[in-house]
Amino acid sequence: MFKKMLYIIGLASLVSLVLVGCGKSQASNQSSAPTIIAKDLGDEKIGILAYEWVSNDQAKLEKQKTNNDLYSHYDSVIKSKFNGNDDGNEEDYFLSRMCYDGKKGNEKHSTLTFNGDGVADLKYSVDGENVNLQYTDSAHLGDRPEYEAPRANKTVSIAELVKTYYNTPKQKKHVDNFAKSILTEAEWLKLYQAGDSDSSDD
Repeated sequence: MFKKMLYIIGLASLVSLVLVGCGKSQASNQSSAPTIIAKDLGDEKIGILAYEWVSNDQAKLEKQKTNNDLYSHYDSVIKSKFNGNDDGNEEDYFLSRMCYDGKKGNEKHSTLTFNGDGVADLKYSVDGENVNLQYTDSAHLGDRPEYEAPRANKTVSIAELVKTYYNTPKQKKHVDNFAKSILTEAEWLKLYQAGDSDSSDD
């Protein structure tokens, strides 16, 4: 009976050691998984992910469907044109007008701009592992004209942006392609000025 008890205790200890070992192994695997942080993404891509968040934030307030893969049309790089890609795809046409303008000098914010009246523009600044956002709160526009829409000021963590919009292989592919597709503000201005010059020659 005593030997049998020792055998049971020994077996239980062995099982316990195996389970602890598995737990440590899983924890080790989880902790070794790479964490994407601000410097890994870069300022432009953080803005692109933040723009997805803003789109969903407004959609939720307006009780509309959200979209965690806003750039799904970008299965490849579709280089933007200064007046938008007129390829019959309405979503692509709008997004292809977006330009990235990084902060300069003492400016606090970078901007994703559509070179229009500014209503659709997003201003953002990275603060550690968070992003501070300024954008038009169209969801609370009411009966006022668009240009009178209030501005929203919100903060979202980069970890949340990555988890929601840069998590699956498809999401990463689409975001990466979009980041390679859009123009910088300097590129847009150069093309716009060249277009003006061509028009004046006619």
